[in-house]
Amino acid sequence: MALFDGQAIVFHHGTGETHHLEKSASTILSIIMDSQLPIIKSALLEMAIGTGVGSFDEQTLSDILAVLQDLHIIENI
Repeated sequence: MALFDGQAIVFHHGTGETHHLEKSASTILSIIMDSQLPIIKSALLEMAIGTGVGSFDEQTLSDILAVLQDLHIIENI
């Protein structure tokens, strides 16, 4: 993952595809990748709100997680 002005470029080694993520999705992916342990959705939401990047609520988080899961970047949380 490469970050540019809060946005991310992610290369998926399994598919060979490259994806551009906007700031909110980049923030969520960064939190997940930086976590040393499995993370639950409620903790992820609190961490995302704490970053001050964008506006996060449960629906926004669910939408971002669904996109990341559809792209096979993350597993189900």
